[in-house]
Amino acid sequence: MLELKSFLDIWKSLDGSARDGHPVALKILAESEKIFENHQEGLLQRNFWLDFLDHTKKPGFLHSLDGSVNCLRWSEVVFRIIRHTNYGMLDMMEQRVADHPHHVLFKDMSSATAVDWTYLQIYHHIREIAGLFYKTVPVDPRVAFYTENCLEGACTDLACLMFGIFDTPLSPHFKADVLLPVFNELKINVALADTDERLVVLQKIREKADVKFTIFSLQPATLKTRGIPYLVEEGKKISRSDIDSILGNIPSRPNNLVATTMFTSGSTGLPKGVSFSIYNIVSKRFARAAALPEVGDEVFLCYLPLFHTFGRYLEMTGAIFWNGTYIFAGNTSSETLLSLFPQMNPSGFISIPLRWQELYERCQEKIGQIESRELREQAVRAVVGLRLHWGLSAAGYLDPEVFRFFNQYGIHLNSGFGMTEATGGITMTPPGMYKDFTVGIPLPGVRTRLTGGSELELSGHYIGRYLDVAGPGDQIPYPVSDEKDLWLPTGDVFRISGDGYYQIVDRVKDIYKNNRGQTVAPQVIEKKFHKVPGILSVFLVGDNRPYNVLLIVPDRSDPIFNSLQGDNKDEYFHQIVMAANSDVAPYERVINYTLLPRDFSTEKGELTPKGSFNRKAIEGNFREVIESLYQSSVIRIDTGDFTISIPKWFFRDLGILETDIQHDGHRLINRRNGTSMPVRQLKGKWVQIGHLKYLVDSAVIDLGLLTRQPKIWTGNPALIAFCPVKE
Repeated sequence: MLELKSFLDIWKSLDGSARDGHPVALKILAESEKIFENHQEGLLQRNFWLDFLDHTKKPGFLHSLDGSVNCLRWSEVVFRIIRHTNYGMLDMMEQRVADHPHHVLFKDMSSATAVDWTYLQIYHHIREIAGLFYKTVPVDPRVAFYTENCLEGACTDLACLMFGIFDTPLSPHFKADVLLPVFNELKINVALADTDERLVVLQKIREKADVKFTIFSLQPATLKTRGIPYLVEEGKKISRSDIDSILGNIPSRPNNLVATTMFTSGSTGLPKGVSFSIYNIVSKRFARAAALPEVGDEVFLCYLPLFHTFGRYLEMTGAIFWNGTYIFAGNTSSETLLSLFPQMNPSGFISIPLRWQELYERCQEKIGQIESRELREQAVRAVVGLRLHWGLSAAGYLDPEVFRFFNQYGIHLNSGFGMTEATGGITMTPPGMYKDFTVGIPLPGVRTRLTGGSELELSGHYIGRYLDVAGPGDQIPYPVSDEKDLWLPTGDVFRISGDGYYQIVDRVKDIYKNNRGQTVAPQVIEKKFHKVPGILSVFLVGDNRPYNVLLIVPDRSDPIFNSLQGDNKDEYFHQIVMAANSDVAPYERVINYTLLPRDFSTEKGELTPKGSFNRKAIEGNFREVIESLYQSSVIRIDTGDFTISIPKWFFRDLGILETDIQHDGHRLINRRNGTSMPVRQLKGKWVQIGHLKYLVDSAVIDLGLLTRQPKIWTGNPALIAFCPVKE
């Protein structure tokens, strides 16, 4: 024990350069292992172990361990320390506040003027929020926040995770019929939302809920929400001494108690609750550090929502763990994100494949005519910023060429695979060691095995539990490394190479993710067409695609189908698809469809013996048909004077099909709802679009650009009414 204290003191006395590769790091690791092997950890005070965690998790120490094997050994020691000390998120935050109180934790870019929030400011703010919740519900407050990614939502979450308040982040795509059973099952007694529309939904739910919960607004009151207290204002009404008294009386809770439940789509499309303990969350942070020993003092440019595990755990709690700064991007459009890279200079970027593809394409545009290596590097850095040195692409397929490109310019873009149930990541390629078409190797702290059918199963320190097994008040057992531990099936079929790299081969579960990482359960859409006159079966396509399309097998024996001719037939199927789109999330909607000449066949391998779809076989056999539905990411309308370009997401967000917008020579018309917008040529290069006129140098008017840029559509009510603008 004295040796460990002495070695740690030596390490703390070294300056930055002297620490690099210093042998005392390995001595610290060996002595700490020996203490736990001899069960002597209780002879050292809790503060010592917290100090151990704070100093050994930094890049200098992990780099000095000299290799992934020793980092893995370190992580196993850390897991034991976390259990022994009951270490939690509050400990982590208080360490950071003590180390650098005035360092920026959150940078909010959601308004015209960026606002910086330091660690100390956020610490006091989350104490106010936690104090308010305990004052509102003194015993067992349970909080739901129903919001897009925003600073107050993040602070609410941290207040709950740090002060023993059960909470659940809910997707703003959930509607009242999904939310009500969630509120009832979790016995939610406090709820928050960020917009008038969502606050109104909460009010409607409260009328029917088993528990009449208190509602707080994350924005100042408006005419619609008058009478709903504003969270920030209510928190300021509590004195500092009262907050100290309230929070000082919170009973200690074991860190393996269920702290939060998140919801993910299951194979039926209904949200499935997954519960996590604080132990799951903090052990994952140290595990990720062991896999990324060079990462620390990070600046993250963030747009992933906090109701998804990567946004919540890897970015938000990761920023705190790594002494970092979390930048709320505000507008999540590609145009905004690309403009923020050279402006904010992030050091790390965690994203879906689509954003990395867009960064890659922007870099290719800049270096296309440049031959000099030095000038090419400068051009790439002009796109991604000067500090970007690592990134992660997960939740979908990304071409190996993109990984190789960024790695050759000193940006360690890692491939990964994860699940909500595993607190995010499960595997990741080691930095600088990417291999084509793989998702890397398992992270420290997770155990894996393949079943007889090669389905991957998981066990380990940060594997959550489904809500029907562990809910508020329940404990999630610590792993004990034997067959008594939970083994979670992933629903994915894997192949493991000789050097230990994992490759996804197929999916067992009948779900997929689009190229934005959003989970789509095709059965949710497909079952809407069951027993519809004129339809035998339908098949939804959209795996790793920007939007969904539908293959329809018509029932040619049906009298209704045979009575339809020409335009009537198109309109009939159009109306059916529109009806199916009416009550699903935007990313689940169908954008285009086609009628197939034949039904799906068992003989061709498209159906299993039980009659269910073999999705890979259908997509392979109808590849040409499918590709024809994805020929272009835009719809072009030629007016004679100019061309109007409308991206496919425009139709998706409006809930209409590709053929629903037409131009009559003077106006664009949405033939589904009857709305229209003037779009016509004026003198010279001036074009009237909506209520305003614009100077357009190009022969193409990009309606997507107009929609995504507030500086263009502000003050144009006709354009706002016609387009799915993003406030």
